[in-house]
Amino acid sequence: MKILSLGMRLLCGWSLFFTYSVYAEHAMHGGFASANSLSLGEAIELSIQRQPLLQSLVDAAKASRTSAIAEAQLPDPKVKLGIINLPATNRDAFRFDREEMTMTSIGLEQEMVPQAKREATAQYLNAEARQYETEQLVSQRNIQREVAIAWLDTYAAQHKFALYREIIETMHAERKAALGAASTGGKPLSDILKLDAQLASARDKSLMAQLEERKARAGLARWLGNDAKRQLSDEMRLYTPKRPQLTILDQRSELEDNPQLLNARQQEAVAVSDLDRAQLGKLSNWSWEVGYGKRFAGASDMVTFQVAFDLQTDRAHRQDQRTAEKQLLLERARKLTEDRRLELSAALEAARADWEITEARELEHQQRLIPAADARLKLLEAAYRAGKPNLAEVWEAKRDVLEIQIEHLNIQTELQRAAINIAFLLNDEHFFTAQSPAGSHP
Repeated sequence: MKILSLGMRLLCGWSLFFTYSVYAEHAMHGGFASANSLSLGEAIELSIQRQPLLQSLVDAAKASRTSAIAEAQLPDPKVKLGIINLPATNRDAFRFDREEMTMTSIGLEQEMVPQAKREATAQYLNAEARQYETEQLVSQRNIQREVAIAWLDTYAAQHKFALYREIIETMHAERKAALGAASTGGKPLSDILKLDAQLASARDKSLMAQLEERKARAGLARWLGNDAKRQLSDEMRLYTPKRPQLTILDQRSELEDNPQLLNARQQEAVAVSDLDRAQLGKLSNWSWEVGYGKRFAGASDMVTFQVAFDLQTDRAHRQDQRTAEKQLLLERARKLTEDRRLELSAALEAARADWEITEARELEHQQRLIPAADARLKLLEAAYRAGKPNLAEVWEAKRDVLEIQIEHLNIQTELQRAAINIAFLLNDEHFFTAQSPAGSHP
């Protein structure tokens, strides 16, 4: 009876501890009025502010557009100054008034690049600027996905640590009761040693949860800086993917909005512009020059006007080869676009599979596994209060409930990870811009 009374006191004490620990854990992680807590939505929003990587791509786009303005203009004219036909030998060397053809000259030369070639170069640079902009969107979405997953991993690790701590506390209480029973011969020492091993395993898992949290925090700090040190909101944002049941045709259509595919298509556009520029290379540049020559010794001055043209004497081995090169690079860009489309399609199919199977597992936990474990615990507690000496089974049932909660948390985390990947692949603006959660978990 003394053992039974001790067990009852420990059981009641653990129940009070469980209630307090739940309250404390909520308070620790923002469940009770934490005005400065970091929500998933805020983390996503902060992740793209003041990012050097994103700003560098903005600068690159501006640079290309600036260069396009310059390339659309004619080259600067050239001023020519010179001395022509000045004697260099005999007694008349370096004297301006001995030879009739000696003169000083001044001239102006202008190279004329065909307007079509200049416009093609400007279009190429503008296309390159748009490519930098699509690269910025790709980088932005990658950052947002990394931050969302890091926030999710931090949230899961924190809550797993709290649950493992509850398991450890229940095992301490169970061990205390077991020692009391062993002292009267009611429990073998081997059971206590087995419990010690289980307790060490639980402590190891709690340390691993702490490690996971620190690593996830480091991932947040990469993009959020000091904001990554803030405690997380206690709300896990529940996100349901946009149209998760897509047909193959719908899937291909939806993927066209993916930033990676937008960037791949823009690389095609750059290759097309580069090909146009190469084809216009067959247009010859030409130049004109006008000059005035001042002669000496009473000789009349001279005026000069000249026109020069580029002679494409070996077009088959120069201009045509450059055009062929750009044509091959365009084909390469098209093939890379198709390859990226196939890659994204496979990734979306895998993410959909993750979502659908994990959603079914989560439903199984909610509808069957969790209720069954809770019911078993209640039955065993009722039996123990009725005087049946099955305290070990009560402790075991409590641990089972907590371990099922940990597994359920893992499933919820994987479910939201799949949802984040689907939102990324389908470029779901709602996920990346809507900050209010659709639901929450305590």
